[in-house]
Amino acid sequence: MNMDANFIKEQAKKCGADIVGIASIDRFVNAPMSENPAQIKPDTRSVIVLGFRILRGALRGIENGTNWGSYAACDPSGMCTYMQEATYHLCRLIENNGYEALPLIRHSYDLRETGVPVAPDRAAPDVIIDMEYAAWAAGLGEMGMGKFFLTPQFGPRQVFSAILTELDLAADEPFAGNICDRCGECVRACPAMAINSAVTASQGTLEHWQLAVPSCQICQTGTTPRPYSLGLEPNRVSAACGRACVKHLEAKKRSC
Repeated sequence: MNMDANFIKEQAKKCGADIVGIASIDRFVNAPMSENPAQIKPDTRSVIVLGFRILRGALRGIENGTNWGSYAACDPSGMCTYMQEATYHLCRLIENNGYEALPLIRHSYDLRETGVPVAPDRAAPDVIIDMEYAAWAAGLGEMGMGKFFLTPQFGPRQVFSAILTELDLAADEPFAGNICDRCGECVRACPAMAINSAVTASQGTLEHWQLAVPSCQICQTGTTPRPYSLGLEPNRVSAACGRACVKHLEAKKRSC
């Protein structure tokens, strides 16, 4: 069986992924130890990133002000089982053909370095990769200024998993397109004024406007807490800011 990049991408979509990209491990050479894939699996050659759409229809009830509950099945925490199954099945296929495959889903970043290093030159557990950076490195999209990761297919409407493997695959180029047009609709839609478009911040190397997390946490327009960590910013795709981003990108045909 020819285990090349095209085959892996085809099989990823058969397993249930909507989009898939591949980054080579050298894209992470400057990543801190606490988020470096090579600290988890030292022989990693390729990082396969799978994207799963958040259904557009799941946002309709929130937009109409009548049904928040339907979004729960598409929330990143609610999709974990589906993502895990799809990612696991692709890992099985890779391992059935003689290569190791290590599945990862996004975890709260404040769980990093909560343990004790096993050696002086190793990172403290847990090592948690920056999933948005991995998605960018795998050519899937960009960080929008409203601090939503955007893809041409779905705008902010997706969540990601990743697979580390020693399988040497042809990597996609890092995303160099332009989806976010700095329209500011997310800023204007936020009732808590949590997004400051006058100040640029960053998540790793990905830039965005400054987000006041405490203000974001009290928002009642459709935010949901991150699993395992109530102290981090909530999932905002279903909130007023996220829905404003979706609407704008759809109207401008910058996403499907």
